[in-house]
Amino acid sequence: MSTDTAFTSLRDRFEMDRGGAADGRHDLAAERLERGLDAIGWRSADGSSSEEVASVAVHIIAECVHGHHDVEIATQALADLLYQSAAMLDGSMFSASAFVPAAEEVLRLYVAGR
Repeated sequence: MSTDTAFTSLRDRFEMDRGGAADGRHDLAAERLERGLDAIGWRSADGSSSEEVASVAVHIIAECVHGHHDVEIATQALADLLYQSAAMLDGSMFSASAFVPAAEEVLRLYVAGR
């Protein structure tokens, strides 16, 4: 999938999800992101809750859609968020870059509408 296609898909999903809230319906962006986090097993990470992470992730996507338009920047920002939100039990946590595949999967699931 090209970068332009990835951005267009992310933008379309985000605008559809946020558009409902503007019309008085439920805002699905955070809910879909939360489901994506749950699908990758985030609840077992023993850090911040899926709800807390999803509420920040919405802002990361908004910045991508309405600002820089770069899915790779959004993916890295989401990976950083996951890294910062995971439980650091003994200081042996991987670097933020180790969370890039998880961030990519969360975004893929989000765009798919799951």
